[in-house]
Amino acid sequence: MILNRNTIFIIAASFLLSACSVFSPIKTDQPTSYLLNTLPKPITKKPKHRMTLIVAPPSASQIYNTTQMAYTLQSYQISYFAKNRWADTPAQMVHSLLVQTLQDMHYFYAVGMPPMSGYYDYVLNTQLLQFEQRFSGDLSQFIITLRVQLVKMGNNQIIATRQFTAVEPALENTPHGGVVAANRATTKILAQVARFCSVKLQ
Repeated sequence: MILNRNTIFIIAASFLLSACSVFSPIKTDQPTSYLLNTLPKPITKKPKHRMTLIVAPPSASQIYNTTQMAYTLQSYQISYFAKNRWADTPAQMVHSLLVQTLQDMHYFYAVGMPPMSGYYDYVLNTQLLQFEQRFSGDLSQFIITLRVQLVKMGNNQIIATRQFTAVEPALENTPHGGVVAANRATTKILAQVARFCSVKLQ
């Protein structure tokens, strides 16, 4: 069979198109994942006591106990971004960062998280109460509220309880802008909790 020039051109074009589809990145509908991974500047303190501290995983309501990114447009209403997610639940990310922040202080003899073998003197219980981006007109801000409680393990005595809130404006009125603001707000909360622990356990 003899092929004319037009037929040859069509076959060649079809081959090139199919080759491009094979070697080109495949488009997916997977959501973009974001990290909470910023630590405050180290708060260096010399150890005053041979105290050991275990940091319990933060509890959180079902609203925030998800990788979905929560936002609100008005009071009493929570929604989630469809194509943007956290890489892990906020509580789990905050937990890891809080342990690292307290370890970097060099104030306690040891700081760990469950399961932690051996004896420990105190436990830090935490509860994540707010973790959301709040939109108001053309502006938005990220709000984090964390309640903490120090307990002496020998007799289950509550040493102190406090609630911390940090509000950071988003430079961009977007999910990414909210992530940047969330990291800044988290560093403030972490630093405040670290100072709280060192002051209450002097």
